[in-house]
Amino acid sequence: MENTTINNFVLSLWNRCGYKTIDENLLPHLLLYGHKRGWLEDSDETNPHKLLDRRTAARIIHQFMKIEMHIPDEKDISKAEILKDLYTCRICANHIAQVVVKKIIEPILAPDGKTYIFDSLALITKKEQEQIINKIKIK
Repeated sequence: MENTTINNFVLSLWNRCGYKTIDENLLPHLLLYGHKRGWLEDSDETNPHKLLDRRTAARIIHQFMKIEMHIPDEKDISKAEILKDLYTCRICANHIAQVVVKKIIEPILAPDGKTYIFDSLALITKKEQEQIINKIKIK
């Protein structure tokens, strides 16, 4: 399966969430806008062709929902504590917890078959991108 890039993800996210649909020609402007607004980071704007991992997708979605869609954080993130690797990246933990609790990105059954993980560095395929973005509830 073909993996997706930050470019593809940001464009798909923007177009799905009820905003004026834009095409790839305006993508550099969208990346700059997202960076200035705070839902994208420097590396997202400067390396938009980089393959997208689950950790980055969680961060972008979480920040986008807070800043652009005005969706507040879930106060109770205890359901995300089933993830054995939730606190592997302390900076990412809240982003990951928010998308898991909101059921936007699903946990993965660990190889032991008993515990769940987020698998932060796993790459997102184009099919997964579509599934993830379609789970975002639009007001």
